[in-house]
Amino acid sequence: MHTTRLVRVFHRRKAVFFVVLGVLLGGLFLWTAGVHTYVVNDAGNETQIVAFHSMSVSSVLAKANTRSLRPEDVVTPDVAAVIPQGKIAIVRAKPVTLTIDHTSETIYSTAGTVGKLLAENGVKLNTADKVSPAPANPVPYNKDIVVKRTTYAYTSKTEAIAYQRVYKKNPYMEVGRSYISVMGQNGLLKKTIKVTKVAQKAVSSAVVKTQTIKSVVHEVYDVGTAHLDLKPTRTYTMSATAYSNRASTILNGKDHLSGYSGLWLHYGTCAVDRRLIPMGTVLYVQGYGYAVAADTGSAIIGNRIDLFFNSYGDACRWGRQSVKVYVLPITRSQLYKKLGIT
Repeated sequence: MHTTRLVRVFHRRKAVFFVVLGVLLGGLFLWTAGVHTYVVNDAGNETQIVAFHSMSVSSVLAKANTRSLRPEDVVTPDVAAVIPQGKIAIVRAKPVTLTIDHTSETIYSTAGTVGKLLAENGVKLNTADKVSPAPANPVPYNKDIVVKRTTYAYTSKTEAIAYQRVYKKNPYMEVGRSYISVMGQNGLLKKTIKVTKVAQKAVSSAVVKTQTIKSVVHEVYDVGTAHLDLKPTRTYTMSATAYSNRASTILNGKDHLSGYSGLWLHYGTCAVDRRLIPMGTVLYVQGYGYAVAADTGSAIIGNRIDLFFNSYGDACRWGRQSVKVYVLPITRSQLYKKLGIT
């Protein structure tokens, strides 16, 4: 009876032992399974946090007493994520001074290269822009990044094209005489200029387009080469006046005037009394040169001759003179051939 009772007590205590052991092991298992371990790496400094439930990254950071985050700081995983455990890494943004032309600001970034930092801040570079350090270089944190914009401006200006004086032999005009047959006029040239600016400062300029607004008219100065080398058939002493159809010197050669004979009037033609000197007669006028009778006038009667000049001013300078007029024994065609005029 005593032995049986001892066996029963032994078995009862054994059962209790195993129950207690099971409870202890179960609790240990549940305790171990419910532990959540987090390691916060804040720019190289690690902090361990233990919790009994899953936490959001932001909560872990709060328990780790990390300093406030800047918007530019990078947290992995994201601060809003809920994770059971693991590592949380914080990459802190660093300051750098960004100067664009003459405007500077301090920005914070975690970018590795200058080019990436500029892209993150919406700075678009043109091919000609200058960047220091170069975009491929590492970001010089706590120092300066300088961007100098290259821009172009266009302007224009007008310049005078100076006319030149051209001397031309006039076979009609007597040697020793000279007149302006074409009045010189300056032309006008428009230049388009491209100005290159770096950091809003002009560094160079170049003419990229030229346009002639007004053509230059070179001054033509007639120099006489004629002299009397033929024996005249008759000689008259006449009162010689001068006339012209042009208020100013001929400019383009298109304002021609035809005389009574139908011939184009120019220096080397004259008006006569056709009753005394027939149309087409070749004359040599003292102080003037060769003159073909090509026109008439109501006031040109008898021993009067009116000499044509290429401008009103030249005609006025001639005024009125008493001259010898020689009638030559050649035709107008023969005169042209003699003077080399086609």
